[in-house]
Amino acid sequence: MNVIALVIFAFVQILFIPLAILGLILIIYKQVYVSRQLGVSSTAVEVINGRWIMHIFGLREDRVSLQLHRALPNNSVLGLWLIFFPSYLRYRICGRTYGYPVIPQQEEEGLSHLVTARTLYFDLLIDKYRNSIEQFVCLGAGFDTRCFSRLKSCQVHCFELDKEKTQQLKIASLSKAGIDASHVTFVPVDFAKPHWYEKLKQAGYDSAKRTMFLWEGVTLYLNEKSVRTSLREIRRHSAIGSVVLCDIYAKSFVEGEYASGMKSPQVVMKASGEQFGFGLELSGDAKLELTYFMASEGLRLQDTYLMGARTKNGIFMAVLEATTIPSELIL
Repeated sequence: MNVIALVIFAFVQILFIPLAILGLILIIYKQVYVSRQLGVSSTAVEVINGRWIMHIFGLREDRVSLQLHRALPNNSVLGLWLIFFPSYLRYRICGRTYGYPVIPQQEEEGLSHLVTARTLYFDLLIDKYRNSIEQFVCLGAGFDTRCFSRLKSCQVHCFELDKEKTQQLKIASLSKAGIDASHVTFVPVDFAKPHWYEKLKQAGYDSAKRTMFLWEGVTLYLNEKSVRTSLREIRRHSAIGSVVLCDIYAKSFVEGEYASGMKSPQVVMKASGEQFGFGLELSGDAKLELTYFMASEGLRLQDTYLMGARTKNGIFMAVLEATTIPSELIL
């Protein structure tokens, strides 16, 4: 079946080349131009597109993301199908994926696996804590759907924090998709501005309850001061046993020096009003660097996934778990 699937894939892929180009144009138009017109992040769309791809190819069950994905005005489902239909046909025939999307071995991830592998690592960490927490706070939630799927059955109070326009679009799209959001409190904040915690507190957050903070795909768009301030706010206003799940990116990635061809996507990002900011030097002892950084803001590093550690170019990002530590132990 693999040979038959390959032959059919090659034939269909050649036929679909003009359509794939059209699909790419549709995606860029929706993701960059329409997002900018709406005043929302184009990279947030890229993440939910990745979740759509993972679901379609059987790598991660996420029907809620599929529903929300269809309802968003700044993405193109048709464009994605025009690009991925030949690969999907091959997958349906032989039951396997080749090239992209695939799940690589741990620490052998490349840049093409950023969204897919990162999502699965965060899922593992969320599952580790979801039955022992009382609150869940998603920082820079974008179009993430874990509050409406993975955590909905846990009966925890969920908060989503993001910029106001992004939240307005998400709330409207959730309603259009028929997704129940009654258990989620939406709090409009900007992490580049101080005192965002006050808005979270006013929305009903209880600092005495054990909380899981998810901060996925956000730190690289902030400066170091904003990242440190946010981690400090979390540590100061969370109960013992609370946990922070976040990703930290290599300075070489943020500066576009990690691999050839990285400058071009950054040009597209700037066109949508976004750019990278904060990264750490992870080319040496990355775990030690991350340990010191988190400890300096009152957090103890726990499980860590060093993406790309066993590749030629080395680590480009880390997905990590950190818990709060007593004030007297802070560096």
